[in-house]
Amino acid sequence: MQTDQTQATEPQGNSDQNTVTPVTLADDDTPQVVQVMQADGQLIRDEYVALMDAPPPATAAVLLRVEQLPRLPELLAAGHRVGLLLTVEDSPETLTLPVTELALIAIEFASFADGRGYSFATLLRRQGFGGELRAVGDVFKDTLFYLKRSGFTQFVLKGGKDLEVARTGLQDFTKGYQASTADPYPHFQTGKGITVQ
Repeated sequence: MQTDQTQATEPQGNSDQNTVTPVTLADDDTPQVVQVMQADGQLIRDEYVALMDAPPPATAAVLLRVEQLPRLPELLAAGHRVGLLLTVEDSPETLTLPVTELALIAIEFASFADGRGYSFATLLRRQGFGGELRAVGDVFKDTLFYLKRSGFTQFVLKGGKDLEVARTGLQDFTKGYQASTADPYPHFQTGKGITVQ
């Protein structure tokens, strides 16, 4: 049995930043829809649009920034599903967030070496957030297993990463030896899933 005792490491190369938008541009300036990877490895289309000055389309799922939270009641009243983007400056430990009213919270990783996003995810789950928890930014194959164990359910990989290769990172280890947000029962105590060769 494999256990998660290794640390995520970023492959060498350019550390291009991901942006949280529903559409990006390819090298030839053609629009590309952002693909969201779910915890089971399935890919879905990102339905969320960033809230701008103009009213969002009537059926749109809307992504807010923290400073836009005062608009949450009007968006909910209009029937929108609403998500929230948190940066490293938006700690759930110091902010009072309407976790029961949000369908999604996206946490931005400015760098894979910055672990605050993992802590934010754990705090949000402890505070009762039961919606989709999405990792965005510097997200790649070697981080997916650890993000999933921290409570994340969706992932937007940074630009240039192969989605088919990356999804294998969700299964880097068969079981987690220690307890986690996603699995609160440590396998060394329960014996779940452990087989002796």
